[in-house]
Amino acid sequence: MQRKMIALDLDGTTLNTEGTLTAATVATLKQAEAAGHLVVIATGRPDSISEQFYDQLGLQGPMINFNGALIHIPHQAWANELESTIPVADALDLLTLRQDYDIKVMVAEGKQLLRADHGYTDIPFLPDMPQPASLFDAAGLTQAPVSVTMFIDEATLEPLTAAVKQRHPELIAKTWGAWSGENTALEITTAHASKSRGLAYVAAAYGIAQEDIIAFGDDMNDLDMIEYAGVGVAMGNARPAILAAANTVTAPNSENGVAQYLTKYLL
Repeated sequence: MQRKMIALDLDGTTLNTEGTLTAATVATLKQAEAAGHLVVIATGRPDSISEQFYDQLGLQGPMINFNGALIHIPHQAWANELESTIPVADALDLLTLRQDYDIKVMVAEGKQLLRADHGYTDIPFLPDMPQPASLFDAAGLTQAPVSVTMFIDEATLEPLTAAVKQRHPELIAKTWGAWSGENTALEITTAHASKSRGLAYVAAAYGIAQEDIIAFGDDMNDLDMIEYAGVGVAMGNARPAILAAANTVTAPNSENGVAQYLTKYLL
């Protein structure tokens, strides 16, 4: 069988509604790797909260974090590692958006980097930091971050996304993970970073053709990846735009949709 690259979004896709990997999903993806296919996590999450899933699956190849702004192999040095960062001055300028929008917390992140604009607890996807030693401010942010993420209410998502685009057209804002409700995550990276470019970069490094990429996703930060892949697979729980763009639809993440598709069509 022709070697495939299986690209996996995490939240709402490979992870179930509890945010974990089911035994069926783990077994199927391990079977895919054993069959010679390349399994690649492609997520908006930072490396710090996605490596546990990489390790649980026993993956060996690259992982794509921050919506394509970081491409690396966890736990080792990789000659092809790629990191796209935001200038410190631009990251600090984004803090001024707090004057006009209700932003619960803003974090600047990178590989092994996390700076928040103030102490916080009970924010999904972030470790509690009630009293951080260093802040996301001029004194605390001493290296260029890969991303700036704002945790907001869903109603703030569209106007804040537009404000970021107007203020910094060289950056791009995408939502991931908790895309609805009171803890919506809006992640900002350099505009040339995307999941599709991340897939193209990894595929070239491993000699895999575009038509041999199978990509699974559910949210708007997966749209370009779904459109780029040879086969774009939308989860049954995906946003309407993802369902419309995909080549096919599998069962929701609550029903092991990734495992169902791969078992039927690949394994």
